[in-house]
Amino acid sequence: MKVGARLPPHGATSDAAGPRENAPTVRTTAAPRPARSFRGRGAVLDRVVGWRHHRLSGLSSPGMVLAAAFYLLANTPSLLPRTWLMQGLIAAACAVLGYVAGVTCGWAWHLFVHLTGFRVSMDDRARRVLLRGQVSLIVLTIALFPLASLRWQQFVSRYVGADPPGVGYVVGSTGTAVLVFVLVLGLWRVVATLSDWILVKVESRVLRESFAHVVAGTLTLLVIYLLVSQGVVPAALAFVGASADRVNAAEPAGLRAPTSPLRTGGPGSPLSWSSLGQDGAAFVARGPDAKAIIDATGRPALEPIRVFAGLSGSMDQTRDAALAELDRTHAWGRRAILVVTATSTGYVNPWAVSSFEFLMDGNSAIVSMQYSNLPSAFGLLTARAEPPQAGRLLLDAVRARLAGMPAAVRPKLYVSGESLGAFGSESAFTSPQQVLDQVDGALWSGTPTFAKNRTVLSAALSPGSTVVNPVVDQGVHIRFVSRPSELTADQYGHPFGPWLAPRVAYLQHDTDPVAWWSTDLLFEEPAWLRDSGRGNPMAQMNWMPLVTFMQVTADMAVSNDVPGGFGHRYKGGDMVPAWAAVLGDTRSEPALARIVAAVGK
Repeated sequence: MKVGARLPPHGATSDAAGPRENAPTVRTTAAPRPARSFRGRGAVLDRVVGWRHHRLSGLSSPGMVLAAAFYLLANTPSLLPRTWLMQGLIAAACAVLGYVAGVTCGWAWHLFVHLTGFRVSMDDRARRVLLRGQVSLIVLTIALFPLASLRWQQFVSRYVGADPPGVGYVVGSTGTAVLVFVLVLGLWRVVATLSDWILVKVESRVLRESFAHVVAGTLTLLVIYLLVSQGVVPAALAFVGASADRVNAAEPAGLRAPTSPLRTGGPGSPLSWSSLGQDGAAFVARGPDAKAIIDATGRPALEPIRVFAGLSGSMDQTRDAALAELDRTHAWGRRAILVVTATSTGYVNPWAVSSFEFLMDGNSAIVSMQYSNLPSAFGLLTARAEPPQAGRLLLDAVRARLAGMPAAVRPKLYVSGESLGAFGSESAFTSPQQVLDQVDGALWSGTPTFAKNRTVLSAALSPGSTVVNPVVDQGVHIRFVSRPSELTADQYGHPFGPWLAPRVAYLQHDTDPVAWWSTDLLFEEPAWLRDSGRGNPMAQMNWMPLVTFMQVTADMAVSNDVPGGFGHRYKGGDMVPAWAAVLGDTRSEPALARIVAAVGK
């Protein structure tokens, strides 16, 4: 070999004679350049949008579209203003629901494609443009729509007399919604990846592609259900139960045991103040004395009687303890007795009972009892039958005592309750007619939609009236009231005729979510939204499946964080004129205004 001669290429052969004649020529060509795909420069976009429908670990494109749509709808107004944190949580929850709906639609589409062989082809460049447009639209929706909807939130705030939110509200709620949504989707992707790993073991690719999303969604929902039912709910109930015992045993802050023998827990009472529970102790410690009533009314007054029995064994034993206190305080000699069904922990609306005492010039006795130590929401979950049972037990016992008295000296009998207490009190009667037959009057505030007599009455409204303010039998005995002016006229200003005794009033603000919440909101437009149109927040609302339910549920959590006269706040401005109407009190407006000032607006 000569120096400088070229070596044959690797794999070639040579001999002294040189290359063979007729040897096949080997041509090498460069490997074909792979087509550009989303796995290259568009890999990040591919992962964000999840165009790879066959990969469960990727996000669902229709899921993200519907998540953005539900997020947008969650930022529309509802009954009450919410904090930025609450708004963010609701928007995230609605976005998750939208994502689940989108995944379901995507699975249905893939099943359709598989069964029909239908195909849609698209140029890579057009697909890339479509994807980028989709991402841009989602980002703009998340970032800009809450800002555009801020004026709606400001209107709701001004309507209830609260300070309107600013731009910081939008920033906080948007950030919260995005963070929570990402965390939930993280769980979704973990379960989806696991299901993909399982399904890839199945030999049939058709099975894997057709049912992968269903398996992923089912597993995700199952995991969430197990976490909630077996972990969150038992832990929450245990925590609430333990904390409820501590709260129930604690003395109400800023209050002292009563010094009047006419109040349970005062001198001569066999029931100690500390045995009444926190809400019961507050009930007997608050309220006007005779001097306060005289100062506000300018009329002679007696010291009001307030009786309460805390949890003491069975419900029957608690009722008997309350009756013994009525005997001890000589309550049967008063002009009127008011039986109040409390919420589960024993809470009694302080403005309602004080208004009754001022208008009765203290010549009254009010009795209530505790039947649980759990907050109302948990009480409904665990023992929904307890409020009506407690209301009926105490009412029947008082009615039995009154029945044995001569009619000439028998006190009049009234009933009342708020929220869960209203449910318990009015559900103690089998029908609206039984209310009129057994008591001299009733005032219920913030009555939930599942209260059966309210439901019956609302369905019997007169033509031309609305579900928000139904007129029943021309308001002869029973009237629904959202503001004091509706005690004497309907919502359009048409006056009622005489209000005959016995009189029953349902107070229900148009912005009270407790009065309008129902599981029917999930998939059915409520009649109260179709009836609205008076320039209130209802007029701005539009019913949307799932979303409206989430919004009104969130409103319930903040229903007491608004001024009186709105939400679930029934204070002196509502209670004084309502009780005056139910009692047939004909005092002048200035006289009632002085009582409102004493009770508290």
